[in-house]
Amino acid sequence: MAEVRASNTTDAATREGITLRAVLFGLVVVLWIAFWNTHAEYIAHTSRMNISHFPMVLLCTYILVVLLNQLVRWIKPRYALCQTELLVVLAMGLLGAAIPAYGLTSFFLGMISVPHYLATPENQWSEFVHPHLPDWLVPSNEGHAMRWLYEGLPAGQSIPWDVWVVPLFWWLSVVAAIVLASIALSSMLRKQWSEHERVAYPVLGPPVDLASAADAPKREGILYNRLFWIGCGLIFFVKAWNIMSYFNPGIPIIWLGQQWFYFARFYPPQHTGVNFFTIGFAYFANVDVLFSILVFHLLYLNEIAFFRRIGFTLSAKTGPGDAVAGLQSAGAFIALVFWTFWTARLHLKDVFRKALWGDDEVDDSGELMSHRMAVISLGISVLFMLLWLRTMGLEWKFVCLLTLGLFIAYVGLARVIAETGVVYMSMPINEAGFAGLFFHPADYSAGARTSITLFSALRCQSKAMFMVPLVHIARLGELIQQQRGRLLMTVLVTLIVGIGGTVILTIFLSYTYGAYNFNDLPFTRYPPRVYDGLVKALKEVPEYKPERYLFLGAGALIFSVMSFLRYRFTWWPLHQIGMIVPVGHAMHSTMSILIAWSAKAIILRIGGASLYRRSRPFFVGMLVGYGLAVFTSYVVDQIWFPGRGHHMHSW
Repeated sequence: MAEVRASNTTDAATREGITLRAVLFGLVVVLWIAFWNTHAEYIAHTSRMNISHFPMVLLCTYILVVLLNQLVRWIKPRYALCQTELLVVLAMGLLGAAIPAYGLTSFFLGMISVPHYLATPENQWSEFVHPHLPDWLVPSNEGHAMRWLYEGLPAGQSIPWDVWVVPLFWWLSVVAAIVLASIALSSMLRKQWSEHERVAYPVLGPPVDLASAADAPKREGILYNRLFWIGCGLIFFVKAWNIMSYFNPGIPIIWLGQQWFYFARFYPPQHTGVNFFTIGFAYFANVDVLFSILVFHLLYLNEIAFFRRIGFTLSAKTGPGDAVAGLQSAGAFIALVFWTFWTARLHLKDVFRKALWGDDEVDDSGELMSHRMAVISLGISVLFMLLWLRTMGLEWKFVCLLTLGLFIAYVGLARVIAETGVVYMSMPINEAGFAGLFFHPADYSAGARTSITLFSALRCQSKAMFMVPLVHIARLGELIQQQRGRLLMTVLVTLIVGIGGTVILTIFLSYTYGAYNFNDLPFTRYPPRVYDGLVKALKEVPEYKPERYLFLGAGALIFSVMSFLRYRFTWWPLHQIGMIVPVGHAMHSTMSILIAWSAKAIILRIGGASLYRRSRPFFVGMLVGYGLAVFTSYVVDQIWFPGRGHHMHSW
């Protein structure tokens, strides 16, 4: 028995890290995610599978992989993946799940394909938009290529791939530049965030705990924990019970409050829904961060109501969001990036010392890239982006500010997610909004507005494309403990296979079924709204409101003061990052964050850190039960309701 145990240990040691089979299996997972997510969104019309920073399609797939791996471990231990191999699959899945549908492809392909298809005399796109669209970035409708994309190929016709070659080449070239710069920034900031500042990375808590089951001794580990199965069974029962109403609407469902609630005049509506997906990840965030999000949410609510009551407004919007709170959050967001680089100044000094002079005292062996490669890659990528945007026809003043704004937005959002674990979160300000802070609306030419609008095709629902996954992959690199060259090559291979496969699949399905039949927001409904808004802005110069700088500056100032207090006084209760989260899509998560904070605060008060660690399996089990229920719903829909799916999972 001792010899067998020693043999198993040796075998596991030889398979640790980024093995060939882990990468190959990860690529299969990436392609499966691309197919499942695309099919679920366009054809099956089931749950929205990648609207969050830990996409549901990844959670479901990862759960199935972990459970099947455990089964293989029982039957044929030598074929089972070890913990570090599962983490490699997780890292590849994080990237792969950011590509399809609500990730890159839907918004991107919809924005570049719709201008020639939906142009009519009524919407005036031909008059105001078409003259400023670069031919090398927008596929033409020659031979009805775009009409067939949206309406389906006529019998006997083949997919006109030739009209896509040039636009896809140039768009994917700038995507490659942005990705390379994001990898470089993730590598340069990893040590500062993970080791010096001890950022929590709550999103990685549950999947890493699940991966630990692969190396746990027999009859031990999270999959043998009673609390895990209680959490899993409870949430699976709640969600699976509602599946029965698919067959008989008369069966009462377990209502989780998924609606907007108006509790007082002038106050924005509040979303009352309980989302177990949000709760499961938020539990792994620091309790003071969760508390601060709730405090600032209440402050914003009262502030919005006050300004509405006195008749002051910066926009006509009356829904859950408001420009007053949004601008303060944007100011805090910009200040966050400033403080991020300011606190990292000594570390970044070491990075450049190593990159420029090869200082042996600076160790970069544990990074995605060597510091020298990171600095060179960042410089080349930024230069390419500047030239690419200039070639679009933008003036240098717009080019420089758009590029700076893009990376401010990317780094800021990555830090927010790494700190808070709020999986439903978008940028409070994007690259176009940042550039707009420096110009009067009348300063924009028609060509500039059109080019900036077209560039928003890469906005990816304001989720910062691949920056958030890359920051978390850099952290996973510490746990994998593998040579940086292998991890970097794994990232690049994943992106090439994932983006290439998903783009080809999406175009194929569009010509096969007709993209207009997808009835998908990012592909078919969002782009027309954007171009209609562009025509309106070209015909009537938007109103200039200098008051916005007051709120933007107030947000930046308050954030800076709170950052100083936070670093200066250990007793200061509020975390400054709470100013940023309670706007945008995160508003849907308030009730769930309240539940997560209450549960964690009570657990820490009663039993301290020890009870917190013992209770973690329950919340991991919640996520597993939720993911299994979503997968079950998808299977039920494919068997009994093909093409008429049900939205088990959304905001």
